[in-house]
Amino acid sequence: MNEKNNDRIEKIKNFLQDKGVYLVLLLCVAAIGLAAAAAYLPPRDQPQPAEEPAESAEQVSHSKDQTLTALLTPSPSPTASPAPVADITPQPSPSPKASATPQREKVPAPVEGKLQWRFAVNELIYSRTLDQWMTHRGIDISAPKGTEVRCPWAGTVEEIYEDDSLGVTVKVAHSGGLCSLYSNLRGDCPVKEGALINTGTVIGYVGETAIAECSDPAHLHFELLKDGEPVNPEEYVIILGG
Repeated sequence: MNEKNNDRIEKIKNFLQDKGVYLVLLLCVAAIGLAAAAAYLPPRDQPQPAEEPAESAEQVSHSKDQTLTALLTPSPSPTASPAPVADITPQPSPSPKASATPQREKVPAPVEGKLQWRFAVNELIYSRTLDQWMTHRGIDISAPKGTEVRCPWAGTVEEIYEDDSLGVTVKVAHSGGLCSLYSNLRGDCPVKEGALINTGTVIGYVGETAIAECSDPAHLHFELLKDGEPVNPEEYVIILGG
């Protein structure tokens, strides 16, 4: 038995003597491999990065539902602002401004008396003085000689002259294109050309200077012109005592 053990020991010694170099090299390679592996392995004390927890199936489903709801839900359309409504409240009419223009409201005639000759520009009337048919651009108002002739409106004395047919005449200009003429007056008119006169101012006296009407009773020949055209004085004045 001892011999057998001695033989085994002797064989091992012989093997190590023959193969020892190879065993040393193998051990060196193994040591180098272990050292390299140890260099790449993280230290045990260093905390490993925590992995993010995976979303559960319920969380993923809820997130998808929210996304689909946001996509499918229509965005509210902006409400159109109502167009401004125009103010249709009736505005008060402006008060009429005072004007010196003679209105169509009638005023008293320059003298008080009856209508002796009427206005006739589109027809002929018979003149006893001239013994002929003729037109008449004004009206004749009967009044005794010397009767005061008063202007019905304020204005400016434009002319004082003696007409060949109608005698001494005073022409007064008023606003609004109106002119008044007073004929068959006496020669002593109390106003002058260019004078500014008020309503009711005495501008003359009834006379007998109208040659074309000398056969008629004493009277005032009264004319009105509107923008240069004759108009019927009866539409502007009241014939008192007519």
